[in-house]
Amino acid sequence: MMQRCAECNQPFKWNQFYKSLWLAFRPVTCRNCATVHKVASASRLLATLLLLVPVIYITIFMQNLGLGEVVLPIAAVVALVSLGLPFLLKYEKAKSSIDTNNGNR
Repeated sequence: MMQRCAECNQPFKWNQFYKSLWLAFRPVTCRNCATVHKVASASRLLATLLLLVPVIYITIFMQNLGLGEVVLPIAAVVALVSLGLPFLLKYEKAKSSIDTNNGNR
């Protein structure tokens, strides 16, 4: 089940999270209330591990094969993992970045 907006409880679309994943975890904006959500730190780590560990594993155990024989399994693993990641990643409401102190500390 897809995550919902923290403000209005509107469900996000899968493609919003998928785009965010491939655009370096860019924040996602709710289509209903325009609340901005960002990827939680733990989810960033999970995504990185789920994408890199299989690639490293395949690279190590298939090092005696040619480049063409290694690229296809790596591409397949990255594609399959990335298709499921939008269901696993957790987004949280982004804190406002408005500076109310005009940069003074």
